[in-house]
Amino acid sequence: MSGLLPSHLEQDVTPEDEGELRVLSLTDDDAERLIGSVSSETARSILTALEERPATASELADSVSTSLQNVRHHLGNLQEAGLVEVAGTRYSVKGREMKVYAPSQDSLVVVGSDADKERFLDSLDRLVGVLAVLAVAAFAVQRSFGTGVVDLGGPGTAPRVGDTVGGAAGPILGLVPPGVAFLAGGLLVVALLAVWDRYTD
Repeated sequence: MSGLLPSHLEQDVTPEDEGELRVLSLTDDDAERLIGSVSSETARSILTALEERPATASELADSVSTSLQNVRHHLGNLQEAGLVEVAGTRYSVKGREMKVYAPSQDSLVVVGSDADKERFLDSLDRLVGVLAVLAVAAFAVQRSFGTGVVDLGGPGTAPRVGDTVGGAAGPILGLVPPGVAFLAGGLLVVALLAVWDRYTD
């Protein structure tokens, strides 16, 4: 029987979804569960071990030197808090199906209050909008000014001219395409405005 069922997975087990951004304020019940789930050193050790690689409860018990019952208790708390999820299954040498745990793919931000949560989400919405506009503008700049040059023939020393009006712009100093330079400059301006806004608040 043990020869028919794999005792180890041949490939990494990771959650299928990409995860999402979770923003919690300290007044949320979810935040209370989250903080409670990682208050134990054993729970933090389990989470650290799972960050290295997905594992079963028995493997975690060996890894963090504690009992299987203790690991299952902490895994339950970590699952309720949304920090850990079941990523797949594995079979023991006796043919018993075991759950394989992995860290959640969600990104997590904890803020002080509901008002802070709203401000953070508003700022994130504005930032995403600005980055989208910058990306589109950078693409347009690259299409307009980043085209190559056409060789008109003749000796190797013959002059080359751009195939569009903006072709002469080419990469800045031969290293950075115009679209990338525009995007970098835009990101720098956004960063400076964010620092200024933070400084003046």
